[in-house]
Amino acid sequence: MASGCVPDASHDNPLDPDSRAFSNSGTLSGNVLSFYQPYVGIAGALVTLQPSGIAGWTNSAGAYSIDGVPAGNVRIIVSRSGYLADTVDTKALVGSESKLDIHMDALPVVGACQVVTRKIDQWWPHAVYSAVVNAAVTDPDGLGDVTSATLQVDTMKFVMTYAPEQQVYQVTVDAASLPQGSLEWLVGKSFSITARDRIGASTVGKPFSVTRIIEDAPIPLSPTALDTALASPQLFWVQPTLQFPYSYKIELFRLDQGVPSLLWSVANLSSSLSSFQYPNLLSTGTFFWTISVVDELGNLSRSKEASFIVNGQ
Repeated sequence: MASGCVPDASHDNPLDPDSRAFSNSGTLSGNVLSFYQPYVGIAGALVTLQPSGIAGWTNSAGAYSIDGVPAGNVRIIVSRSGYLADTVDTKALVGSESKLDIHMDALPVVGACQVVTRKIDQWWPHAVYSAVVNAAVTDPDGLGDVTSATLQVDTMKFVMTYAPEQQVYQVTVDAASLPQGSLEWLVGKSFSITARDRIGASTVGKPFSVTRIIEDAPIPLSPTALDTALASPQLFWVQPTLQFPYSYKIELFRLDQGVPSLLWSVANLSSSLSSFQYPNLLSTGTFFWTISVVDELGNLSRSKEASFIVNGQ
């Protein structure tokens, strides 16, 4: 009978389902971090919880904290521009804080891309045409995370290789590998670069295209055809007739038992010139020189080889 005089217990425990303070929810918190060590917080990532739809953002250190998460199974979807979205399943506990760190893979970044055409004229067997494509590819996770870069033109794909000197991915497309064996096939077509990282995430860069194929080149006048020249020869050529700005590039090669080696070169010479003197002294031997026109975008057309002999100073 005494027990009947004891008042009901107070229901103010938030974990007590009968309490007015009870909430069938918990808190989810943690950090959104980079994919590889050393882990760095990713600011501005959107953390969305399903099926509730509750969401929050990471702060400047990459931390997030979301209250009022319904207890039970929760799917966390994390997204941010420049990163591969990630999905993680976890549980929210009543009245508790559940901690979970999430790692996001940064997507490769395809930066500036350029294609320049080259016509290399030669005496034998014929002129050679090619297109050189460069792409600046980086990755916030480090350049080592990039596993491949691929050029696509129409239905054709070309694997690019990394050129550490220029710090770009590069590929040379020979005209012989194109339909009809002509560089003209590239004109008007859209070029695109796809970069992939170690886990297979990819980014496609902005489209770009061929700007110009230069057919005309200067014609060497002297010395040529195995002329005998001075040790510091004056080089003469016929100027091409072109309707766009350009400059000259001269290259001088030495021939030893038929094997050429580049001895000297000079670029960015004014288009008003029709001659140029080699500034040093050549030893006795056989040489040849070439002269190219190069437009403001880097497209190039080179002359045939002009050979000469130096007998002494």
